[in-house]
Amino acid sequence: MAGLTKEQRAQREAEKLAAQNGAEQTPAQQDQQQDQQQDQQQDQASIDLVVMVRDTPEFPGGPLSAEVHPDEVDNWLALDWRLEE
Repeated sequence: MAGLTKEQRAQREAEKLAAQNGAEQTPAQQDQQQDQQQDQQQDQASIDLVVMVRDTPEFPGGPLSAEVHPDEVDNWLALDWRLEE
C-alpha cells in the first residue's frame, strides 16, 4: 500500500470490512446455528459415559479412573485401561 493517501487506505479498509460483514450470517441464520449448537450440547449431555480404571498411573500423579465416551473405549483399552467392574 505504499504511496496511498490516508483516505485511500481508509477506503480500502472500509471495503474489506464491508466484504467481511457481507459474508457474515443474517440474524435468522445465527439463531438457527445457536439452536443447532444447543441441540448438540443436549445430545452430548445425554450420552452415558463408560467408567474405566487402571492399576498404575500412566505417569506420576496420573489418574487411575476416567469417564470415557463409548466410541473411545477401544482406544483406551489399547492403552492398558480396563472397564470398571
